[in-house]
Amino acid sequence: MKSEKLVFEGTRFDIHQMELTGSDGKTYHREVIRHPGAVVLLPLLDADTVVLIENRRPTVNETLLELPAGTREPDEPAEATAARELIEETGYHAGSLVKLHEFYSAPGICDELMHLYLATDLTAGDPAREAVEQIENHVASRSDVLRYIREGRIRDAKTLVGLYAFLYSPLISGNG
Repeated sequence: MKSEKLVFEGTRFDIHQMELTGSDGKTYHREVIRHPGAVVLLPLLDADTVVLIENRRPTVNETLLELPAGTREPDEPAEATAARELIEETGYHAGSLVKLHEFYSAPGICDELMHLYLATDLTAGDPAREAVEQIENHVASRSDVLRYIREGRIRDAKTLVGLYAFLYSPLISGNG
């Protein structure tokens, strides 16, 4: 990589243009989204019950079945974002947050690093959703989740990553 310049400054992410040198010696330009990072939560009511959300996504003009998630504020620790976003989107407070994994959401175009947290010892409360969010909680059993995946009802990548951890990871109680 030779250089990078800002081409768009947004409220949630920026877009930069990178200058790359190819194996042929030529210069190429690629746009990349610079993102502060995000969290995705796997909130479990018990070993076999997860809290999902039905989230209206204007970007794709669909309501998606997802795990709660959110963007980190500048310099905010991922665990603080996880605790905040769980309350904001679902109303649940976590007695325990354990980081399970981190992964890039779309490394071909974006540097967004997502942190997956297991949230347990949940206490119900009132959500503090943003005015533009259209979200409803959706509690699902392990068998519901398997059926939703099989039927293609879950189409969000971060949710699939988190739910595969729920279904198959030995790090989660109920998968041993």
